[in-house]
This record gives sequence, C-alpha cells and structure tokens, in this order.
Amino acid sequence: MFERKNGWLTAEVRRPVLWRQLLTRNVTLAASISILVLISVCVVFAAVSLSTSTPYTQNFDGIGTAGVASLPADWKVDKQPTAIRTLGNYAFATTVTNFVSGPNLSPTATNGIYNFGSGTDTSGPDRAVGFLSSGTGTVSGNLYTQLFNNTGGTLTGLQISYDVEKYRNGTNPAGFRIQMFFSINGSTWASAGPNFLTTFAADSNNNGFSTAPGAAVSVNSKTLNVSVANGANIYLAWNYSVSSGSTTANAQALAIDNVSILGLSPHAWGRNRGRQCLLLHSQCR
Repeated sequence: MFERKNGWLTAEVRRPVLWRQLLTRNVTLAASISILVLISVCVVFAAVSLSTSTPYTQNFDGIGTAGVASLPADWKVDKQPTAIRTLGNYAFATTVTNFVSGPNLSPTATNGIYNFGSGTDTSGPDRAVGFLSSGTGTVSGNLYTQLFNNTGGTLTGLQISYDVEKYRNGTNPAGFRIQMFFSINGSTWASAGPNFLTTFAADSNNNGFSTAPGAAVSVNSKTLNVSVANGANIYLAWNYSVSSGSTTANAQALAIDNVSILGLSPHAWGRNRGRQCLLLHSQCR
C-alpha cells in the first residue's frame, strides 16, 4: 500500500505523520499556556477585593471559638520572639491563632496569638484577633491582610476603620500600642502614621476583666494616603508591641476587631459629589 525505499517510508507518506506530530505539540503547548495563565489569574486574585462604593468589612466572628482557629481568607498572623516593634513577611506568616480567651485572662497567661471572645464567656460569638506579650516571647505580634485593586482605576487612598480592644491590664510602665503599617509587597513596611496609632497607658495590675473587653478604642474613617494602581496589591499590618523601650513583661493584651476598608478614587468622589449636589438642589463650587 505504501511506497518504501530501502525499508523507509517515502516523504509523501511521512508528511501526514509529521503534521500530526506538530499539531499535537501545538495543542499541548496551548493547553500548558492556558493553565499557566489561569494559575496566574488565581494568584493575582487571591486577595481581598477593594471597592470604591462598598467597604470591605471583617469582624472575625466566623473564626469560631477554638484556640487554634483559622483566620478568614487573606488574613495572616505572626509573633516575633525577640524583635520588638518589628513586622514580618506576609508570605511566611501563619493563618491560625494559638490560644482562646476572653474574660478573666489570667495574670500568668501564656504569651502568643489569641482568639478573643467578648462578653462574660470565652465562647461568645463576638470574636477578635490579638496578642499577649511576656518577658520571654511574643515581643511583637502582627495581624496582616492582603488587598487587591480590581476597581478598574487607580486608587488614591484607603478609608479605614477598626477597633482596638483591651483584654488584660498590664503594669508595664511604657504601656502597649497597636500601630498600623502598609506595604506594596508584604515584606517592606511603612508606618501609616499617628492617625493609625492606638496606645494604652500602664495599669495598676495585670488582671483580666469579668466582662471583656475592658476597654476599646475606635479608629473611625481615617484616610491612608497611598496610591494603588489597578491590578496591584497592597498589604496592611497591625503591629502589637510595648510602646517604648525593650521590657515586654507585665503586658496588656490587645486585639483588633471590626475592620472596614474602602478604596478611594477621585472619579468615585466626583460622582458622589454630583449626586449630593442634585439632592441638595444647589450648585457645588
């Protein structure tokens, strides 16, 4: 049926075979590229999506009441054993807490990352994520989140709210604080400034509270002036540590709760302002 020369198929016969081989290779290559593109898209979108109209909110109530509780998607935590007022790397942080507590946190409680419950019982539904330092460990604690701008335009800033809650007193004379930071890569951090600094002065004892938290300070609708290009990530971190000095014993236990983040855009501001002008039947200047 086929012409052979010295036992080999002629070029006319081999040509369809070669075309089939090339076609198979091209299909395989195209499929591989498609898979890589899909993986890349999944990696890019593996972050909290920002909006300029509806704030992203997180109250941590969904993490449950276990000591080893999994954080919401795109949230991470770590603890620094020796580096005071130091942040880590989002990529290397963990996604679970170490302990559960709430009311009546003991003066001798173990340092670490806590899943705190408010009210009079550690199993209450209102949760917060926080830290307790000691003289030997968790000299810094960090709560991180990864955010993604897919609004279609560059953001000029973020409008951020959250609560800092206190779950134990501490006699450390320097007091403790929560300072928020931001990053474009999750590893190199810049302070968000005094608007995002919450400090607590020293207490007269190291006791917990029969109803927790014993105190709470709200950071309300503060603007973080940072440019975030469309398609880019931005990371936020809340750093827990002693306010000054290097002594971390007799620490206060502090936690973060009720986070709200809204993307700011000049275009969105203009649209909102125009609607306000129409509602007021007045001319905006």
